[in-house]
Amino acid sequence: MYANDKMLSGLDRARVVRLIDEHRKDWSLQQAFYLDPDIFALERELWFPRQWVIVAHLSEVPEKGSYVIRQLFDEEIIVARHGDGEDDVAAYYNVCTHRGSRLCVKDGRGKLLVCPYHAWSFRLTGELQTRRDLPEGVDGDSLGLHKVPTKVIGGLVMCGLDAASLPDIEPAAAGLTDLLRENGVADARIVARKNYLTKANWKLVLENFLECYHCRPAHPEYFRVNGHVKVTAMRDDYNAAEWKQEIDAWHSVIGDAEFHKGVWEPGDLDTMPFAMHRKPIGSGRLTLSDDGRPVSCLMGGRGKFDGGENGFRIGRLSFLSAPNDYLTMFQMIPRNANETDVILTWLVDKDAEASVDVDKISWMWDVTTVQDKKITEDNADGIASRAYRPGPYTPLESQTAFFIETYLSQMRTLITGERRDGDEAWTAPSQLYASPQAARKTRKFGQAAS
Repeated sequence: MYANDKMLSGLDRARVVRLIDEHRKDWSLQQAFYLDPDIFALERELWFPRQWVIVAHLSEVPEKGSYVIRQLFDEEIIVARHGDGEDDVAAYYNVCTHRGSRLCVKDGRGKLLVCPYHAWSFRLTGELQTRRDLPEGVDGDSLGLHKVPTKVIGGLVMCGLDAASLPDIEPAAAGLTDLLRENGVADARIVARKNYLTKANWKLVLENFLECYHCRPAHPEYFRVNGHVKVTAMRDDYNAAEWKQEIDAWHSVIGDAEFHKGVWEPGDLDTMPFAMHRKPIGSGRLTLSDDGRPVSCLMGGRGKFDGGENGFRIGRLSFLSAPNDYLTMFQMIPRNANETDVILTWLVDKDAEASVDVDKISWMWDVTTVQDKKITEDNADGIASRAYRPGPYTPLESQTAFFIETYLSQMRTLITGERRDGDEAWTAPSQLYASPQAARKTRKFGQAAS
């Protein structure tokens, strides 16, 4: 047991509620929330089934008959394309309905999914094809594959564990689809993917990702490239004024062009589970590369480089960075209480040259994520100490603090079935651009933004 003993022995839901009620607002969590496998089991039961996450890009199932094996939290699923349309994509648990064998062991293509154990076969629409050996009286229609809720949004394949628990994704899909298309997401192809397995609780991974307070000491390359660090990594009136001037200058150039909706402003909180913001990269850079020069062709039908980046928050655990010429997709997949898969995928326009320099494309987020892995694992090691106590979040960590408060209120409601005054439960707003106004409107979750 841990010395500052807030760890659970056995799954005691009442004690979890007490820990939530003891939480000090705008401070980090008590030790148990970062380390205890019983709390992770409770998240697995209650919180994870409510999350939509990116599981694949549409180019991974490019034609009818193609399928891939992907991870959805601790479940393995099959993502299959059963028709020629963009919406003709379905996902299933990778479990044969005969006796429970793993159905597919690798990505593939074919008219049927065939179990290697007893050769039961299934159509890509999920129905059982093999029926000749069924016992008399057994309904073959009842033995189709177990479906996973699936929605394709602008080229991104989104899935969730439990249809009954998931929030309605249609408002987010309606708001995001055109924005993703404007950035060429649906017409992209993958050039690289890497898993940065991080030995830390998923909440620590996400807490780190949501703030840039650590960018100055921990990310020298990122700090050099990105102008927004003048207001997100430090509190300095001179740098803030300089950044404001840079934004104003950028606005004067881009005007009201088609691809410049939802432009970032100082003070942007970007707290919504589904959101888009746009900002200049800064210092005259055209893209997020080491030297600021383009690394691939323009995406989304743009006529020229404008030096901006679109940032998408797509649910709680999926993100997308979109400068003008490439995309970086982020998937954060909790593996257990102490490990998280952090998967980055880089994409370019489908018509980009085959010889694009992948090292230049992946440079910034690769070096940054390697550094994030180290500092997050160090954070996890420190939290495991008997000396750990929760500490205060600074104003530069407001997004992290907001996530923690939202997580705790949601967990309490899911455990008790009761909502306290002030508790927050997310409803997708009609306006998906991240802005101070939108953030204020959605701060009281449970009320749709107007």
